[in-house]
Amino acid sequence: MIPLFKVHTPDNVGQELQKVFDSGFISEGEQSDKFEQQFSNYIGNKDTCLVNSCTSALTLSYDLSGVGPGKEVISTPMTCMATNEPIQTMGAKIVWADIDPTTGNIDPESVKKKISKNTAAIVGVHWSGIPFEIDTINQIAKENDIRVIEDAAHALGSRYNGKLIGNHSDYVCFSFQAIKHLTTGDGGALVTNVGDAGLIRKLRWFGLDRKYKGSKWEQDIKRSGYKFHMNNINATVGLCQMPYVNKIVNAHIENGKFYDENINNKKIIVLKKSDNIVSSSWIYSILVKNRESLKNYLAKHGISSDVVHVRNDKYSVFSKFQSNDLKGCDEFCSKLLNIPVGWWVSKSEREYIVSVLNEWSGD
Repeated sequence: MIPLFKVHTPDNVGQELQKVFDSGFISEGEQSDKFEQQFSNYIGNKDTCLVNSCTSALTLSYDLSGVGPGKEVISTPMTCMATNEPIQTMGAKIVWADIDPTTGNIDPESVKKKISKNTAAIVGVHWSGIPFEIDTINQIAKENDIRVIEDAAHALGSRYNGKLIGNHSDYVCFSFQAIKHLTTGDGGALVTNVGDAGLIRKLRWFGLDRKYKGSKWEQDIKRSGYKFHMNNINATVGLCQMPYVNKIVNAHIENGKFYDENINNKKIIVLKKSDNIVSSSWIYSILVKNRESLKNYLAKHGISSDVVHVRNDKYSVFSKFQSNDLKGCDEFCSKLLNIPVGWWVSKSEREYIVSVLNEWSGD
């Protein structure tokens, strides 16, 4: 069975982890600093801050955007619930924007309609690695003096207007969860483009400055923070991945492009990609009317497929934030299916997947 996901595990991970354990220093330290610098260099943004999950990165972004009781965040329902759970936990209201059913991404026209005097931020997800309309969303935010947060959990290595994701909006949140392009087991990064990296580095450790020259017990905590730092164990896994990150991302991109160019079945719709973007294809989404039929057909031919994420507005935990005007999301979710696209899919396997898809009758 060609898997939908696979964890990339370099040969030297065990050896490098043993060195960390033998050192006796497994919390935040040298390896964390080194990984933060290397990932920062990859993104091309010095204000890159490691955290212990993308959820933590999102939480910090919301905090720094003034999200809390009485405030609203305009968000997409088409995402992992990690995007939206922190908003509710912080006492704010989730306002669902619709998505573009041709891309899975947040719809700027819907966002415009949802702006209110209480809006603190807009959060969008680059669905499957396809960047949403960043310039348009940022312009809407600028006109209304609110923050833009990119959930880039799907989009490591994606580009918008020639620049890597991580260099456009106020805050950009990355995931290093087990099945992402780059994994640390669990982990994430928050990239800021508003000059507050120093504050973020304090907030990820209770509000304390870990680089303080004196005793940390002498420090005064002026703003309440969190325990969101990344430890040396997870950072070491990340360091072992970094030499392979370009190869991994490029394999996802090339496999995605191959599908774009070669899936030729009128019963299967591929997502729209504009000329100014490059998708790093964390997953590859297709739209079909008879989803269960195709899923069973693919399984019989040794190909895994699945929906991956459930639209968040249908979870009971978000029941008080219901919306009746998500027609694009309705259409997208009724047809969504994801197929293998990652670094582990060989050229012969991607050709096989395309041939199987193109031969499907649609019944």
